[in-house]
Amino acid sequence: MAGNDASVALSIDAKNLGGRVARLATERGALFDKAGSNFGLSAVEQERLAAIERELDECFLVRRRLRAERDSQRFDRENPFLGRLSRRPTSS
Repeated sequence: MAGNDASVALSIDAKNLGGRVARLATERGALFDKAGSNFGLSAVEQERLAAIERELDECFLVRRRLRAERDSQRFDRENPFLGRLSRRPTSS
């Protein structure tokens, strides 16, 4: 199952990540509403809820990974603070 989770995470790209999270959150909310009105969920619905929560976790991991990759490109290995220091006003 772990290999399956990794393949799902790798198939998520930045372009459709927001839509996927929204769709999963909507489905998760519908299951919670159903659980509240029916005093619980069936075994199949509970399994689906667990799968949705795993997939949401994977989406957020991908989002964090993409953000970290983007942020890592902001700094140069040789001079990581050059950008900050060059904007600082000089005192006379």
